Amino acid sequence: MKHPAYSQLRPVTANAGVVLAPNPSYAALEGTNSWVLRGEGDSVSVVVDPGPQDEGHLNVLWSKATGPDEGNPANIAVVLLTHRHHDHAGGAHRFRQISGVQVRAFDKQYCYGGAEPLQDGEIISFEGLTPTIEVVHTPGHTADSVSFFIHSQGGTDDSDVEAIITGDTIAGRHTTMISETDGDLGAYLDTLATLRDRGSNVPLLPGHGPDQPNTAEIAQRYIDRRERRLEQVKQALAELGEDADVSEIVDYIYTDVDPVLRDAAAQSTRVTLRFLQKK
Repeated sequence: MKHPAYSQLRPVTANAGVVLAPNPSYAALEGTNSWVLRGEGDSVSVVVDPGPQDEGHLNVLWSKATGPDEGNPANIAVVLLTHRHHDHAGGAHRFRQISGVQVRAFDKQYCYGGAEPLQDGEIISFEGLTPTIEVVHTPGHTADSVSFFIHSQGGTDDSDVEAIITGDTIAGRHTTMISETDGDLGAYLDTLATLRDRGSNVPLLPGHGPDQPNTAEIAQRYIDRRERRLEQVKQALAELGEDADVSEIVDYIYTDVDPVLRDAAAQSTRVTLRFLQKK
């Protein structure tokens, strides 16, 4: 089954499948990937990023996460959020009402049902669930962004990591915007280095777009792109002067930018300037 596949559970790895939310846009690509973690024959499942508040999608997701696997239904143990943005977490409260389970996030204000916030380095496991889930704080896109390393055999090192769920930290196609409120380019570059170093030949399960076979390769591509952009901004400042405004820098760098993308280019430039000013 090729991506996209709305209203279906598409198996991706041995213990992870995806239900694609019907919210396509330039930023969300084909839509938000809602991940269901569950091994063959497992009586328990975990949902990652229920997506936007779309009643149809949330009910389909609940059905797929609890539905028969070789005749064995499952109970959802918990809902996990990669970060707070509405296209990933907007439906979390409603999904809790549908499923009755807790919702956990890195930021406590996005936890529901009395759940404790996620902790960096925490290992999440449940009886009846084959994979264990390692929480890795990966800030940059937002301050609360986390990635989930899916361990197929309950390991404590990377030898049994079968996939990495990255939310918006790395997308399956195109690039990722950094939040101007609590995003940080320096933290993002550190995060990408971590994913590169730990993700060699490990499948990437992104928040948007198709899954990819090698997280490290995509992370390095992201690093290279950000470093090229940094050099372009430095060059623009050298040519235009240190007091050049964002609009002038965008005109200098993005000579053929689509007008629809100009606001995104300006945001990226402001984030880059903020990073350079800290150095």
